[in-house]
Amino acid sequence: MNSRTSAAAFALALCAACQPAETEQAQVPNEPDAAADTLSAITQDGPVQATVTLAPAAPRLGDALTLTLAVQAQPEVRLDMPAFGEALGHFAVLDFATEGGATEDGGATATQRYRLETPMSGPQRIPGLRVEYLDERDGPSDTYRELLTDELAFAVASVLPKGAVSDELLPPRPALPEDVGGWLPFWWPWAVAGVGGLASLIAAAFLWQRRALARAQLTAYDRAMRRLQGLERRGWPAGDAADAWYVELSDITRRYVEDRYAVRAPELTTEEFLLEARHAAALSPTHRQLLSAFLAHCDRVKFARYSPAADESRGALKTVQRFLDETRLLAAADDAAAPSAGRGHPPPPGATTPASVPVA
Repeated sequence: MNSRTSAAAFALALCAACQPAETEQAQVPNEPDAAADTLSAITQDGPVQATVTLAPAAPRLGDALTLTLAVQAQPEVRLDMPAFGEALGHFAVLDFATEGGATEDGGATATQRYRLETPMSGPQRIPGLRVEYLDERDGPSDTYRELLTDELAFAVASVLPKGAVSDELLPPRPALPEDVGGWLPFWWPWAVAGVGGLASLIAAAFLWQRRALARAQLTAYDRAMRRLQGLERRGWPAGDAADAWYVELSDITRRYVEDRYAVRAPELTTEEFLLEARHAAALSPTHRQLLSAFLAHCDRVKFARYSPAADESRGALKTVQRFLDETRLLAAADDAAAPSAGRGHPPPPGATTPASVPVA
């Protein structure tokens, strides 16, 4: 009997000694995985690699999102990062910052970082961001290539707990007390101040948006003129070289119209592209006619095997230069609109009129 009692006491003491260790082990928290709270996508195109990251990966409505675009290029490669807010119009931009540097082997790095806010809950996506680059590893070049990053899909959770929304009506509220004396003598100064402050905020936001749009449009003009000058330095095409030369010339024009007037139609035919361009209110009927005649001439060279003379190629390039110069958004465009009303703008020397562009 005594041996059984001793054995039971020993077993109880052994269990009591083991119990704290198990409790301590159960209280050790799991370390969070930082990578699990970040979405990322890596895109490689030749000498350029782009990494897009988004944090947090599972946000709630009202959370600020951090979107980072980091691009790394090999030596002798020049980068042209996307314009501010490009392809992010669905989100509200809270903050924006850029960084640039160089790698140990002489390459280049560039980073854009956004703080965004989503407008609603549910499925969302970060569209592909376009990075242009100039590859000069084999010598000077004027041909820009582009890298389009992969999309990032995510979901924004609602701030309401699950099942919090109910179809049951709340009981009516009690009757309001009768107003004595009125609120107007005391509150009208605050109401006027609030309306004035709101009007100031709206005017400031409108002015900031116009300036941001102007910067983007000027960037589209500068980019197109840079490619156009490079094409002119190559000389006028002859024989089989005309097809590639006119493909480049029409691509410069189409890309400018897409960036300048926000017409996103890179895969459309000429007729469909012109139909989309008509919706741009800032594009005048004269410029639409000029663009239509020019693209028709390019299609004749590309698809009908027409061999243009050097004078025709020079005239086509001058037509594009005139189109770029006349549609460029200047800082004082609104101030000069009233004095110039009713008067035409003479084309620059060597420019052609819409009727002078050879068409089929």
